[in-house]
Amino acid sequence: MEPKEKLTLLKSVRLLDQIPERQLSTLGEFLTTVDFDDGAVIFEEGTKGDSLYFVTSGKVRISKRVSGAELKDLAILGPGDCFGEMALVEEVARSARAAAMGKTALFRLHREDMNRWLKSHPELAVDFFAELVQVLSYRLRRTSSELTLIFDLSSLLLEPIKTGQELLSKVLSRVVPHLEGSWSAAAHLYNMFNDEMDFVAGCGSWDFTQSQGKLPPVTETRNLWVEDHLYYVSLPGEKRPLGYLIFHSEALLKDEDRTEVGRTLTTVAQLVTSALENINFRMDQGLRERLKTQSHGANF
Repeated sequence: MEPKEKLTLLKSVRLLDQIPERQLSTLGEFLTTVDFDDGAVIFEEGTKGDSLYFVTSGKVRISKRVSGAELKDLAILGPGDCFGEMALVEEVARSARAAAMGKTALFRLHREDMNRWLKSHPELAVDFFAELVQVLSYRLRRTSSELTLIFDLSSLLLEPIKTGQELLSKVLSRVVPHLEGSWSAAAHLYNMFNDEMDFVAGCGSWDFTQSQGKLPPVTETRNLWVEDHLYYVSLPGEKRPLGYLIFHSEALLKDEDRTEVGRTLTTVAQLVTSALENINFRMDQGLRERLKTQSHGANF
């Protein structure tokens, strides 16, 4: 890679945006370019870490094992992001797994190379580590916000909720306040009697009738941004979607913020889908019991 191209990429990294261009150019001499194919593991959770990585193209999935072999996504990183920074602070095992999403290119900064770079420019050390602390603090705030949302939602799902309409109405009232910025949301639930998705709940000032023509087919089971401000969340069932949620952000989000919101709302969808399945199961079971009772009564 040409020095000018490398410098341009380094300027886009938030951790380095306070570093003067001349010193940034010297940092480029200590960086190694590494490429990964889709799905390739960059490092595993629990392995020894000695390098910081900067994403220059593609995406990186950061995940952690939560129960047995199940992986829980912690973040999806894109160009301008960095990860593995704790390896520069101390010799600790990696706390999560990093893997490429699509073809991905990274800059790798080894701990020893970072020390040599800072020794040649000692005046940068304070600014560099101050920025590093900000990156860590930002990620901690993100994680804390998501954990609070999941805890709040999990507490809701333990309540005795009888219908899907009641559940989705309460879910929106719990989820929207946790989203950063001004948001509106709407919920639709599948109606087996007319084979349509009925509107059952909404909150916020956005008029979702403006978005109906932009939404994917109701058979869509993916969660996706249908436009810059509008996120579609499917609640997939065994045979058909149980319903869907729509979230509208008043502000235009950055790519990394959209990725984080999408990841958080995907977790919400998984919890809500399980709760809807339980409600539907209880309702079906209750209906069968009533039919059974009526049938027995007719025999007398």
